[in-house]
Amino acid sequence: MNYLRGILCLSILFSGAEIIAQDSTGLMGTPYRETAAGGAANSAYLLTEWYPGSVRMQDDKFYDGVPLRYDIVKDEIEFKKDSSLFRISDGVKEFTIPSGIDLYIFRSGFPAGKGLTGKSFYRVVYDGQTKLLKRYKSQIKEEKASATRTLEPDAKLYIVKNNKLNEVNLKDKSSFLKLLSDEKNKMQYVIKEEQLEFGAEDDLAKLLEEYDSYRAGRGGN
Repeated sequence: MNYLRGILCLSILFSGAEIIAQDSTGLMGTPYRETAAGGAANSAYLLTEWYPGSVRMQDDKFYDGVPLRYDIVKDEIEFKKDSSLFRISDGVKEFTIPSGIDLYIFRSGFPAGKGLTGKSFYRVVYDGQTKLLKRYKSQIKEEKASATRTLEPDAKLYIVKNNKLNEVNLKDKSSFLKLLSDEKNKMQYVIKEEQLEFGAEDDLAKLLEEYDSYRAGRGGN
């Protein structure tokens, strides 16, 4: 009887130890195994390859050099240690994935969009007083070395102004110009001077940078 009781205790102890694990940096995660195979599994990730990135938690603890992937379907990150995989489903404030071609900075804590929450991750395209965010819906098929980012067909762009999340569309200038209407004349000048055609999201980021700079020069009034 005592023998069986001891076996039961050991079983509980080991099963509990598997609930949470950590990598060499101290980052904590839940072990898991991939159940899908081939393209079905890979389609869930923004990038299929692993890249050493960084993670900042809500308590501001920072972990660097962690092999990361971002699951855009579950809106979670995963990391690996040796051949073991781990998930982090809560508590992440920001993470970065430098792919060698582009730097992907994702952050949570923004006003909730339609069907999303304050825990949802957005890529930070422009990080000024006014922010430009990007929400991915599907995997990036191919990365290209370019000075200009292109917008994937099903990705969505958002401008955060006055603590409000506003969805915008590059093909509809009015969707973002109305948010900058307090500097309408200046914005029209910048568009003409910089020859912004908004064929890519970097054009909008440039416009927002000029908008923030002009407002800051006037004391934000």
